[in-house]
Amino acid sequence: MESNIQLYETESQYFSPNKHFISRIKEMEKKSVHGAKVAKKWLKTLNQSLNNETYPVIHPIGHETFSLYVEYPSGVFEYALDIDGATSLIKEEGIKPVQFSPSNIIDAVNQSNINKNPNRIKPNHKNPVMVIQSQYLTNNKPYCINGNHRIFEAYRNNDEQIEVYVFKDLEFVPFFYNVLSKETYYLEIDYHNVVNDNR
Repeated sequence: MESNIQLYETESQYFSPNKHFISRIKEMEKKSVHGAKVAKKWLKTLNQSLNNETYPVIHPIGHETFSLYVEYPSGVFEYALDIDGATSLIKEEGIKPVQFSPSNIIDAVNQSNINKNPNRIKPNHKNPVMVIQSQYLTNNKPYCINGNHRIFEAYRNNDEQIEVYVFKDLEFVPFFYNVLSKETYYLEIDYHNVVNDNR
């Protein structure tokens, strides 16, 4: 299986957040009276605070982040997640991990992007294994944002259990590294709810 990361990295460079927002806003406007109200709110947000946001985000040197690429009709968008910040939040909030059998969490790993040559792997275990699950970004499937190799190795070695921090839907909003990632995610939640007539 070929890795799709390089393709997504390239395609995401050409993504236009403004076009994406306008497209979603227009669809919501047409859907219903409620949709038109939500669309109006987003148009105001777009004009007041998002036009000055830099995209794609510049990842800081020495700070661990993760790029989650999501395909939309308007193109591939890069959501920037702050892994160091997520680790700090885990410690501050006293969040507890979940014990998984590696065979029950291996599907969260994109194995096409795993470096399987042990001589080229640089272990970095300063941050724990983290998985997000979102009906808006991951089709409600778990997706590993940190610790892919550890899950893969635990699975390959037939380990009994591995500790994983799992965050769903709004729980991982604080991990977004930049305002644009956070607002795009909120837009997708509103869009999903309007299109499916959920309030």
